[in-house]
Amino acid sequence: MSTPQKLLKGFLYTLGSGYLARLASVVLTILIKNQLTTSPFEDAVLGVTLFTLLASPREFGLMYALLHFQEKSRTFVQTHFTLNLIVCGLTLLLALLAMGVLHALWPQKFTGAATLVACVFSALFFLRNLTLTAEGLLRLDFEFGRLSLFHGLGTVLSLVCALAAAWAGWGVWSLILGGWSTYSVFSLVYTCFYAGAVGLSRPQGFGRLQLDPVWKRRLLGYGVWIWVGWMLQTFVLWYDKLIVGLMVGGDEVALYEHAWFWVQIPTAILTHIIFNYTSTLYSRYQHDRPRLSEVFSRMISLEVWIAWPLALVLVFNAREVLALTPKWEGSASMITWLAGYAFLRPLMDDCFGLLWAVGGTRLSAWLMGLQALVAAVLVPAMAAGWGVQGVAYGMGAVAATGLLSLFWGVRRYVNVSWPKIFGAPLLGLGLAASAGMGYATIAQGQALVDFVLRSALMVGIYAGVVGLLERRQIAESVAQVRRLLAERRA
Repeated sequence: MSTPQKLLKGFLYTLGSGYLARLASVVLTILIKNQLTTSPFEDAVLGVTLFTLLASPREFGLMYALLHFQEKSRTFVQTHFTLNLIVCGLTLLLALLAMGVLHALWPQKFTGAATLVACVFSALFFLRNLTLTAEGLLRLDFEFGRLSLFHGLGTVLSLVCALAAAWAGWGVWSLILGGWSTYSVFSLVYTCFYAGAVGLSRPQGFGRLQLDPVWKRRLLGYGVWIWVGWMLQTFVLWYDKLIVGLMVGGDEVALYEHAWFWVQIPTAILTHIIFNYTSTLYSRYQHDRPRLSEVFSRMISLEVWIAWPLALVLVFNAREVLALTPKWEGSASMITWLAGYAFLRPLMDDCFGLLWAVGGTRLSAWLMGLQALVAAVLVPAMAAGWGVQGVAYGMGAVAATGLLSLFWGVRRYVNVSWPKIFGAPLLGLGLAASAGMGYATIAQGQALVDFVLRSALMVGIYAGVVGLLERRQIAESVAQVRRLLAERRA
């Protein structure tokens, strides 16, 4: 199979299996949350936030270094494996020590259950990252179909186990066993399944540990700015939840996390595709600016076409959607407050993925630092003045600041016509939003009926506008896919 055909096959597998897994994740998470009260989630959300913040120092960009230096990967693969083992082991020990200190100093804030979740997830994360080199080699071979299958099966299996444990009355332990929402990837069941499947696909033996000094310096030199940027990005993505937990507290923590769960549904799979597919693609074309510009523009357009109408439908139907989980209806207004972030997140992820793929790691760290600075000042100030609503609006402002700076930053590597990309989608979005507001005058008063009718109306208008104004680009993309599929059959 040729490289373009393999790229297309991998993308279609990733897109299809990703959305199927996401749909299953939504259904199973709703069932889990209906089975449990908000109490286990209060501890679990704080625990996973603590774990994520303390685990971020292990991200030295070794996956992206493997992709960036892919032409010489065979010469340093064992050094990559050994270096990853050392980094993950040291950061695990430091994280466990830090969590113990936090629990000892502030036991009321960092409860025993929250600390337990953080410690267990940290240990499981270490086990999963032992297969990082193997996963990188699979990406280099464009085995995205296989990786997507592992991810989808692992997600469904872990959430089914969590639901069974919740039904059996395990409480917070059910969330440790199988997780919930996107956090299922940190759970015991997912880690064992995914790491085992990847490790068996590309075995990397402990008996062949090697640390070449030249490649060690090159890998760490490339990754150090990703390390800085990753820690800053983790801070930005989780800081708001920490602020809600420490400054607002109570049920608001669990409700805010539940709002995030729904807000990320239209965009989470795109983020998954970006970091598991497009980064590899951008690395491949990093020395061909015209081709890289074309691929980047097409991916941004695809993200806008898919994510924006789904996010808009979610925002306008927040109360109808939350009727599925009566215990969590307090999250409906929070979904609306987080709308700005929902629209901008996938675009930011793709821009960062481009910078990391082409070696612009120092620039990405500086731009992430700008976001972190804005978040550090703005989010607690907004929380003090307006509570959870202020935090949500603050995150939207942080995202807007970050995206504008990224648009400036990627100009060094690609030529992009932003008006051409955003013109038709913005017009379609505006008309669809107007239709959504107008539907209120004829609403039926039945949650399911209103959800279906309003969604169909808004998506239809958006698709009609974009299809009419972007028909040439869509036709070219469809023709290209048909050519590749025809070559594959031949």
